[in-house]
Amino acid sequence: MIGWDRNVLRRPEDRIESLLVFLLVLVFLAGAPLLAWRAGKAGYSSDMRARDWERAHVFRVDAVLVEDSGTFGATGPRTVAPRAARATWTAPDGSARSGIVQTETEVRAGARIAIWVDDTGSPHMPPGRHSPASQGVLLAVAAVLCLLVALIGVHRAGRGLLDRRRDRAWTREWAQVGPRWSRDPRWR
Repeated sequence: MIGWDRNVLRRPEDRIESLLVFLLVLVFLAGAPLLAWRAGKAGYSSDMRARDWERAHVFRVDAVLVEDSGTFGATGPRTVAPRAARATWTAPDGSARSGIVQTETEVRAGARIAIWVDDTGSPHMPPGRHSPASQGVLLAVAAVLCLLVALIGVHRAGRGLLDRRRDRAWTREWAQVGPRWSRDPRWR
């Protein structure tokens, strides 16, 4: 049934192919859970570290606009471009900072807006939305799929080599049997 019976029509290449498939399935069944666990754990840990770093090093502060916000990079009346203005704010270490900040709408000078800064007081992107569990599951699934693709590639390569051996064997055997079956003068 799987190539291990004593069928005389079964070639050694067929037995090797069935052994290859058996080993690849065994590697997948043994390796996929371990690989998924390791990749999921690594993804979860990495996302937790990123979240903890942002909590410790990215802060929300109030900035006071020094000028009205304007549109930068607009090319036409219907173009949506970010608005920005010069502002001042206090860094986490208590020092005064100034620079250009983005605003969502048109804002007048003197208005207070919330911005995100890093430890040094430089503007920073808002903290990302972290979901360590989702990250772990996503990486686990991706790792299992990569393992599956790799094993399918090994199977295709092995089967290609075995098919070449089968073709050569069939050609040799047909060279012996063909002349007896054919009326073609080339085979006589």
